[in-house]
Amino acid sequence: MASNFTTLDALFKQKYDEPLEDLTYKDRPFLGLLPKYTDVGGASQSTRAWHIPLKYANTAAVGGTFATAQTRAASVSSKVVAWELVTMHQYGFINLDMESVLRSEGKEHAFVDEKSLEIDAIIENISNRLHHFSYLDGTGSLAQVGNATQMPSFATSVMTLLNPETAVYWSYGDEISASLTSSGGTPRAFGSNGHGLFVIAVNLDAGTFTVGTAAGAAVNINDAADGIPTITNSDYLQHRGDVQVAGTVGGTVLSGFSNFIPPPGTTFTPGTTLYNVDRSTMVDFLAGSRYDGSSLGIEEALVRASNVVAKKGGKIKQYFINHKHFSDLVAAISARGMVNFLEISPAEHPEIGFEGVKIIGAKGSIDVIPDYACPSTLAAGMDIEQWYCASVGELVRVMNGDGLEFLRLSNSDGLQAYWASYSNLVPLVPRDNCNVLLAA
Repeated sequence: MASNFTTLDALFKQKYDEPLEDLTYKDRPFLGLLPKYTDVGGASQSTRAWHIPLKYANTAAVGGTFATAQTRAASVSSKVVAWELVTMHQYGFINLDMESVLRSEGKEHAFVDEKSLEIDAIIENISNRLHHFSYLDGTGSLAQVGNATQMPSFATSVMTLLNPETAVYWSYGDEISASLTSSGGTPRAFGSNGHGLFVIAVNLDAGTFTVGTAAGAAVNINDAADGIPTITNSDYLQHRGDVQVAGTVGGTVLSGFSNFIPPPGTTFTPGTTLYNVDRSTMVDFLAGSRYDGSSLGIEEALVRASNVVAKKGGKIKQYFINHKHFSDLVAAISARGMVNFLEISPAEHPEIGFEGVKIIGAKGSIDVIPDYACPSTLAAGMDIEQWYCASVGELVRVMNGDGLEFLRLSNSDGLQAYWASYSNLVPLVPRDNCNVLLAA
């Protein structure tokens, strides 16, 4: 037999490239640009929490006659309310095998240190979850099951989503629950093995994910043991443990843009409060504006929505949209001439930058920033400097109150550590915001 690299395989070395490529999501424009307030403390109750006052009306004791104004003064005053903002909770755990930790120490033994790899990964995962929730309505629901045309049967391992763009919220290893309503009403019971749907593959272009066992073997979505047997079309999907009524005290999911600034068609029922504020008394000032731009081109929708806010004394300074709408906007602008690209950075981290373009709205220039996590039907218009991402301590922090970052596992040869986020969002000036409905 000839001497070659097959017959002498044991003789040859393998040369490895040095870096480990991280293919997970890392750009989080909205969460990254939000001003951070990390000094939340004190009480955390529905009527006694982080107190953020808002004035939405001046005193009404004004009239054309002295007597009329004087009479009115006895029963009116300026109108003031306050957000009583409570924090929501997210947790992340990692378990490490002790021998693997030791074997990966130093670059001569592994591409990366296992401990550092997993620490970075859990922080990134919690941050991504917070980023996703920052746009949404606070219920924890991220997507819906496809309709009867998209999903004629659940005797398949491939889940087709009602809006294909919502596939960006899921990744390998996620565990998913389902319910009839977005806030968790009529939760679907798990199969006999007592777990949700495990994601074992995601196809972003197709708007699908594949479900299976924890070991990675595909199963039918309605499998009696490892599926959700009664799941049905248009059900809402959440990460297991995240479903809740929006704004629940001590809940799991922060209240995002679409909770504080709801979409077109929202009914504001008198007496219904969000963080102790009844927004029905002055919807435009306490819940921002809404604009249906779904039948318009992207640039026209954004400009017209800025006018809706301007006539109420507000100003839109930024829009966040998804990349599809952003590319449509760039195409529309470039067809008329030069595109004004920009790089925008958070004040506390000027070394971090996100790209966007400028358009001219009702009160001047507006920065439009693309973000993969922004829902495809939403343009989130705001003055981002008038928002807070509030947290008790750092937004994502290791739980080391005992001084130890890692704890030894009591039942195996390994280590455990966990991270937490006690956080929420809040608009300081709701009037300067608009929820713009776009065509998906």
